[in-house]
Amino acid sequence: MLEQEHAEAGGLPDLTAIMVVDTVKFSRHNDPQQDELAVLIPEVLEEACDRAGLEDLWAARQFPDSTGDGYLIGFAPGFLIRVVDRYFDALQEALRARVPRLRARNMRLRLRLSLDVGPARRLGDPRVGSPVGAAMIGTHRLVDARPLRALLEHSDPDVTLLAVALSDRVMTDVVAAGHTRRHVASEFAPCRLDIAEKDFSATAHLYVPALSGDILRHGLLGVLDRPTTDPEPAPAPRPPRQPRARGGVGQVAGRGNVVAGRDVDNVVAGRDVDRSRHDTTVHGDQYTAHRDMSIRRDAR
Repeated sequence: MLEQEHAEAGGLPDLTAIMVVDTVKFSRHNDPQQDELAVLIPEVLEEACDRAGLEDLWAARQFPDSTGDGYLIGFAPGFLIRVVDRYFDALQEALRARVPRLRARNMRLRLRLSLDVGPARRLGDPRVGSPVGAAMIGTHRLVDARPLRALLEHSDPDVTLLAVALSDRVMTDVVAAGHTRRHVASEFAPCRLDIAEKDFSATAHLYVPALSGDILRHGLLGVLDRPTTDPEPAPAPRPPRQPRARGGVGQVAGRGNVVAGRDVDNVVAGRDVDRSRHDTTVHGDQYTAHRDMSIRRDAR
């Protein structure tokens, strides 16, 4: 009888932590740039795990999947404490390290991240890679929510590279319950989300590792209703570095004389001269070089 009831109801799926990231203004990049960013996203996520001492999480990640402009992974709930305490700050730093190279190529990588936990049903069908269920839906709703977008719209695009939304369950079971050590509940701003067209309501707990711009001046919740009058511009590439000036034959550049990129004390017809001599004459064209750096041509 019990086996029959279990077969009818189905077993409760395992609790799974689900993390989703999405890229800000991904479509502003051209096709080759989008290809590069799509590959770079999991690379940065993995690097952040290394920085946070969470290599074991990355090695054991579940149903990893690219969403084109983002990424999805699941992991055991036992990692949640370390993720909240370490991962978000490590991801901000991993993104920050790539700002100069991306800016030089007129590219940006800024991420929204959501984190939830709950039963996640794996269908056992190879055509369906990701699990389904309320936790999966909620994580995707959080990452796409307007408040999370507003945090990045009202901050410096070269400084604030990550905005995070925790689900109410993660906050209640992990942070507010006192399990974390580096971060506490007061560092997260609770925000009610109501998405009528998706029939979705929830409380998100917002966190930004690096504050800047309006969110520094007005707070995380203070920018949610502010209009975005100046959309984020494309990054201006840095000007190319100017090559070092090189002296030609008999020219003075920098300190001393430079011939073929070398500093010398005396130059005769474009060649290095014995520095032990105060006065050196080369017959033929009769160029005479002196220690006072002057060069004269003797009349024939």
